[in-house]
Amino acid sequence: MAKDDALTIEHAKVRLLSGPLTEDEDPEIWAEILAGQDHLSRWFRAIGVELVVHADYRIALLRQMTEAQRERRAADAGKAVLPPVLKSRALSFFESQVLTYLHEKLNTAASLGIYDLTLLKSEIHRAIVNLQSEVQRNNEATLIKRIDVALRKFQDYGLLEETDLDARPAVRPSLILLVMVSRDELLRFHEMVAGLLGEPEGEDGADPVGDGVRANGAPAPVGRHE
Repeated sequence: MAKDDALTIEHAKVRLLSGPLTEDEDPEIWAEILAGQDHLSRWFRAIGVELVVHADYRIALLRQMTEAQRERRAADAGKAVLPPVLKSRALSFFESQVLTYLHEKLNTAASLGIYDLTLLKSEIHRAIVNLQSEVQRNNEATLIKRIDVALRKFQDYGLLEETDLDARPAVRPSLILLVMVSRDELLRFHEMVAGLLGEPEGEDGADPVGDGVRANGAPAPVGRHE
């Protein structure tokens, strides 16, 4: 690479703002992020964004600070509150159930050193259907359609890819999911589920809560910049 073509810390900033990055996707930018991690963390923190670098999974991404965090920072600095830099995608309660299941399966596999997890769609269908009330389980075909819609949505977000296992439809969740969704968000969702346990959906079939886990940082599909 010619000297004038060398990547800089500014390239790393711009790339991170477009979505999660894996080392395999761009080793040179990854090296810039590791070398300038302290500077990048301070720079993004100043605009209300948290830099997350997972050295084991070789993934780097940004998370938007909450409004409360931004308000505290503004009050400490005696300045006006900054608007959010990154978009976030609020998931429905049902989508959050699917995402949480994928997260837990992926986390369990990763704790055992398995970083390339493949799950049968039928396994996901069965698990999510069993989480629903008895009334809902009576309409299993509709539930399965909703699960598949959620899976396609997560595929569009770059959080999983479709594949097959023993000639059966399957998905392969990305490790980005473990880094992107914070433990606080999952804890909040689990508390919400506990509070709603046993309560039926509304008459129109809508979820009792329309806003579940919130995915910060508007993740771009892996390997594609948006």
